[in-house]
Order: sequence, then structure tokens, then C-alpha cells
Amino acid sequence: MIHNLIHSRYLLWFLLAIPSPPFIYDLLFPGYYYYPEMMQASGVLSIQLLVATLAITPVTLLLKPFDTGKAISRWLLAKRKYFGLAAALYALIHTVLYLRYVAWDWELVWLESLDLQFATGWIAMILFVLISVFSNQWGIRTLGKHWKNLQRLSYIVAIAALWHWLLLDFFVHDAMMWIIPLAIAKAVHIALRVYPLFAKG
Repeated sequence: MIHNLIHSRYLLWFLLAIPSPPFIYDLLFPGYYYYPEMMQASGVLSIQLLVATLAITPVTLLLKPFDTGKAISRWLLAKRKYFGLAAALYALIHTVLYLRYVAWDWELVWLESLDLQFATGWIAMILFVLISVFSNQWGIRTLGKHWKNLQRLSYIVAIAALWHWLLLDFFVHDAMMWIIPLAIAKAVHIALRVYPLFAKG
């Protein structure tokens, strides 16, 4: 029973969806919540989940030498795409909230997208959608050996999203709290990949 719960994707979906009710309610009943608060919360949540997703590979490499770590690594790798998709969905909510705020004025959206602080957000969102569409067996079959290259664009998404955050000058110190873990995770990833090459030499 416990084993089934731990490995249940439905339980994980439920846990990842726990923060969503206020956003859904605000989409259905505009004006109930303070717009900047909803934008900040949805954007930060998306970035948190994205950073967590990108940290999974270095974490599994760190856990690999340990017996108990192998089981945790398998679970993380098996569930990684769900964290990524949740990050994309909260980013989509973030985008829809913005579009509703500007009254779906596509001319205004286009003009604002020419500003770097908004352009970086759109780059992140478009890549998010592209990666999500191909994050399944159909995507793997369709892209073949290029599938992993597409998934690596997640790092571009993270950089663009964090840059978007910094340029908006909105809770910059909070942004740094996620830029630093992402940089550390990537540094660990590179170090653990490179070290075996030197060890063999």
C-alpha cells in the first residue's frame, strides 16, 4: 500500500496541484485577489519547480554511490517530467493572468514584448510550451536522438525566466535565492560528469 502511494503519479499530481486553487479561483472570479500578488506567486512557484526539476540530475549523481540513494534516484528520474510539467502549467497560469490584466489586447502585448523585461518572459513561456508538448513517448519517437537536445532547452527557460524576474526588479533578493541554487546544481552536474574522465586518465 505504502509502496503504491510512493510511486503513484496521481498522488504526486495532487501534491503539485495543492497551490493551484487560488489561481484557478482568481481566473474564474477576477478581482478577488490582488493582481501583483497572484503574478508574483505564480511566477515564483513556476521557477521553484523548474529549478527543482533541473536539480534532479545532479542530485541523482550525488546519490548514485549509495544503496538507498539508488532507489531515491530512480524515483526522482521517473517523476522528473511531472515536476517540469507542473512548472510549465504555473507559468501558463502566470501568462494567462497577465493577458487578462491587459484585456487580451494583442497589440499592447506585442509592443510590451519588444521590451527585454517582457521578451525574456515570452521566450521562457514559448520554450516551456515546446518542451512540454514533446515531453512524452510521442515526442521521443518523433524527435529521436534530438529529444534530449530539446529537453536541455530547460536551462534556457530557467535563465530567461530568472532574467525576466530580475529585469522587472520585483523581489530581486528572492530571485537570487533561486539563481544561486540553480548555478550550484549545474556546477555539481558538470563536476560529476567531468571527474570520471580525469579519473580514467
